[in-house]
Amino acid sequence: MSFKIAYIPVVFFLGALTFFVCSVLGAVHAVSVAAAQTENRPVIVLDAGHGGEDGGAVGVNGVEEKTVNLAIALFVREKLEAAGYPVKMIREVDTAVGDTTLSTLNERKRSDILYRTQIVNETENCIFVSIHQNFFEQSQYSGAQMFYSANNARSADLAETIRRAVIEQVQPDNTRACKQAESRVYILSHVDVPAVFAECGFLSNPEEAEKLCDENYQKKLAAAIADGIIAFCKAE
Repeated sequence: MSFKIAYIPVVFFLGALTFFVCSVLGAVHAVSVAAAQTENRPVIVLDAGHGGEDGGAVGVNGVEEKTVNLAIALFVREKLEAAGYPVKMIREVDTAVGDTTLSTLNERKRSDILYRTQIVNETENCIFVSIHQNFFEQSQYSGAQMFYSANNARSADLAETIRRAVIEQVQPDNTRACKQAESRVYILSHVDVPAVFAECGFLSNPEEAEKLCDENYQKKLAAAIADGIIAFCKAE
């Protein structure tokens, strides 16, 4: 009797120990697989266009483009990181990113654009998305539009997946097609990775300018852009 009483706890102990070890090993394996999957994913280089003394376009409601760009870009980062994608932000606050000690505004702007380009070119296994807002003399134009780099054949696919996501989730009446960026768009002409400028809307349109200042609308746009990026990465 005393033997049986002593034996039963030992059996339970060994069983519990085996279960614990298997659970730990299983968890370690799951973490390893997840880490491997994350390591194989491209780095998403996000650029909130303009910043600091370069405000970009000024909306009919007085908002500066740089402010809207940064808000949307930060929401895009949040969504991508939640999905397990590594993100590199070119700027996270309202600042220029080039050499601010240069004497003229043109020199500082050139330094800024060169630095942004350098960040992309120095990042291995990446894709590049720059957030911007549009502006036109006539106020009737509205809707997001994607411009892609001619230097990488996959840029057009990246632009299209983002465009589709924005239309499906935010702007169902948007009929704007993706366009290849002109050579004068310096960054897109000087990077070799899949690269897109996401023009989210027109600050020259009073109704759209107000939407672009609304946090909930910014989050919807950001979620769509992030979903487009993720869809592109999964299709690779």
